[in-house]
Amino acid sequence: MRLNPQAGSMLVSIIFIIVILSGLMAAMVTLSGQSSRQLVYEVQALKARLAAESVLEQQIYAVLDNFNADKVVDKDSPFFVNGCDAYIHSITPAGALQRQIISTGSCTGSGLTVVRNIEVEVINE
Repeated sequence: MRLNPQAGSMLVSIIFIIVILSGLMAAMVTLSGQSSRQLVYEVQALKARLAAESVLEQQIYAVLDNFNADKVVDKDSPFFVNGCDAYIHSITPAGALQRQIISTGSCTGSGLTVVRNIEVEVINE
């Protein structure tokens, strides 16, 4: 029995195509996983920033009402919003009629923790 010399070339071509497609699929899976992690990070960062802003606004109004006001929430009893902890990190005098306020928002989820700090100065005139 005589074999056709081109009989194995089709099999080699198919194996080559399968290897190339497998490599492309592996690259797509890797990129998809990285994209998902980046999206989770961005969502957690936004939630942490918004949580920090919420307690910061409460503190600003408290300071405007009473310039020597205490922290509205502190690290020992944080404000819990949308799965994030938020608290006033510090209130320090920045001058005779100024207060520096730093608020912190911290979100944990999907194996990562994101912390955002926001700092403002309130001037009492």
